[in-house]
Amino acid sequence: MSLPFDTALALKLVPLYILVAVGFALGRLLDVKGQDLGRLALYVLSPAVVFKAFVGADLKGALLLLPLGVFALCALTALLARPLAARCWTDGRERIAAFTAGTGNTGFFGIPACLALIGPESLPYVVMVSFGATAYENSVGYYTVARAEATMGGALLRVLKFPGLHACWIGVAVNLYGIKVPPSLMQTVDILSGGFVPVGMMIVGLGLAQIRRLSLDVGFTAFTFAFKFALWPALALGFIWLDKTWLHGLGRTAHQVLLVESLVPLAAVTVVHAHLRNIHPDRAAIAVAGSTLFALAWLPLVFGRFGP
Repeated sequence: MSLPFDTALALKLVPLYILVAVGFALGRLLDVKGQDLGRLALYVLSPAVVFKAFVGADLKGALLLLPLGVFALCALTALLARPLAARCWTDGRERIAAFTAGTGNTGFFGIPACLALIGPESLPYVVMVSFGATAYENSVGYYTVARAEATMGGALLRVLKFPGLHACWIGVAVNLYGIKVPPSLMQTVDILSGGFVPVGMMIVGLGLAQIRRLSLDVGFTAFTFAFKFALWPALALGFIWLDKTWLHGLGRTAHQVLLVESLVPLAAVTVVHAHLRNIHPDRAAIAVAGSTLFALAWLPLVFGRFGP
């Protein structure tokens, strides 16, 4: 892979790393804690992002099947990862590991990566893939994490109370029925959604700030990396082969997007969940930060070798 791509992608990610550094400084110098920011991101800012995305999405035609397929695959992967992780941990890490096995940083990392590698024609497909992953994070994914501290009934009740879930279906309903949203309300949503990226990245920094000595959780990191950087690319390549050979449902651009999105790092919201439930947020932050650095090399390597 040529150097210009690596440089372009790294430059697109520089603002995110600056925000991580700001969060780290806040945690170390001002003793800011991540729990309150985590609640803000998960219960206020994230639902605004979800609502805005679904209201503006093209939910008609063949593209509609893409987020549905991604959602189903994310949910199935998390459900399969849960019993495997439970053999390794019983302190809540099994829930965090299962959650993050089913998703990735498809938005903040995936969108600039696709634009840099494929071009603007990739945007409709990458947005649809991100929608599927977001729907998983706000439903099955949230249930997976909530089960760490509640019964099945209690976890389901928490999911039903979760604002992100309702932002999904309300956004879809507004979109499909052509409901006009008052401009003042959409302006408020725009303002809130604009805060999700900086707050989310600063939460990663706050998690790193809790680390007083480097204690890499080798088992947790290896488990999450195996799913994110081995299983997901294998699933993407398998589907691309199947579609080219038998299904013929998607074109080359969609295949490229699926491969790139399978190679993105761990989702930053993993650290948010770890913070909110105090499940080793420092180890989660190290895994997320390490996966982001690893993806900068792994993504162009695999895409250059196996890209459609």
